[in-house]
Amino acid sequence: MAETALPGGNPTPPQGKGKDIGKGGRPLRDALVAASPVILGYLTMGMAFGVLLVTRVEGSNGWWCLGFSAGALSGSMQFASVEMLANAPRYSLLVTAALALLINIRYCVYGLPFLNLFPTYPWPLRLFLIQNLSDETYAIMASSPRTGTEQRNFITAVAALDYASWVAGTVLGALVGRHLPFSTEGIDFAMVALFVVILVDLCRERSNWIPAAVGALSTLLVILPAMLFFPHLANKTLLAAMAIMTALLLALRPRAPKEGASAP
Repeated sequence: MAETALPGGNPTPPQGKGKDIGKGGRPLRDALVAASPVILGYLTMGMAFGVLLVTRVEGSNGWWCLGFSAGALSGSMQFASVEMLANAPRYSLLVTAALALLINIRYCVYGLPFLNLFPTYPWPLRLFLIQNLSDETYAIMASSPRTGTEQRNFITAVAALDYASWVAGTVLGALVGRHLPFSTEGIDFAMVALFVVILVDLCRERSNWIPAAVGALSTLLVILPAMLFFPHLANKTLLAAMAIMTALLLALRPRAPKEGASAP
């Protein structure tokens, strides 16, 4: 069997030469250790989503969360969908589809490092890994130095643990959401807070300052005029802001030298 390149560039030996979960349990144990911060985060954020859904969307319940999370597994889109579901008449099918595309388009890039690896797996496993390639799961998978069967078992266990924790968190949040003895006002800020923390951490590297500045500028260019002149549209500026952000980032991207051009 031909060798397959891993995301890091190391060749993968033929299947069957790695360590199996059933023989020693090391990949499963390593997956649990590697995914434990993600599991805790997914349980917490999942509960926030579940509480938000049942308290903001009339008629929703734990079954909604189970079907939504099991089929979608996109935390940022699920949080955004609460507003859409609560105000469904205001969102056309076209706007909803455009928002879903812009919010989730990053997942297309996540699959590129695994183009040579995933096709060596059976179709059911391949589809499962693709479906569950979230931000955090991708980070763990892409940084794994394992090879062969050990690599397959490790990334499968990581994906399964992360998936189960998110689904369990959302369902648990939905079950307890209607019985909380305090107001849940402001809980929708949980996702915003998470991305602010991620942004602050990324901005420690100078190379990430420009995308962060472009994002802030794009948002201000859209939301300030909306708040001043069209207050009723202030909470519907996400699509326009993301369109401007995408255009600016494309305009600022480094240009590849033309073929035949001499280097300076």
